[in-house]
Amino acid sequence: MLQNCGALQTNAKMGECLKYNLVTRIIAAFVGAGVGISGCVAFAKVYRNYNAAAWAALSAVFAIVFLYLHFVVRQDHERHISRLKFTVIMFIGISGLTAATIDFVVNVTLGITHHESGVRTDGYFIACVWNFLTFKWGLLTFFASRKFRKKYYDSDPQSRGLVQST
Repeated sequence: MLQNCGALQTNAKMGECLKYNLVTRIIAAFVGAGVGISGCVAFAKVYRNYNAAAWAALSAVFAIVFLYLHFVVRQDHERHISRLKFTVIMFIGISGLTAATIDFVVNVTLGITHHESGVRTDGYFIACVWNFLTFKWGLLTFFASRKFRKKYYDSDPQSRGLVQST
């Protein structure tokens, strides 16, 4: 049906493609938040790995920020989102991917120094999975916020908006 969004020519089909991409991002963010919350509960209650539980919760937080950004932009018919809000969300994304990168290196180093073999639920290497997911959601949040800010303000400063008001 919508196999190649870049090759579509008509405006109606392009609108369907953009709507499909938005729905895909929203579903992915819901899944990411659910998996992060479930991982947090599982690693805290069952496995007693609080490092992995904290990073699972943080991954869910960044997925929720990503979801929030998409809902806010989609519902902003009156163009109330300020440039500062996009900049703050970009900063949130950058801080998430930076913290996840630093902790990934720390967890790999600790796993190697403690001679972990394989991925154990109580070890350091499992936290690296959650570091990667936090990095991913931070990066996606940064890029989405930058894209929306560019569409809102940089492409047409006169209209100041992504959605045409009626």
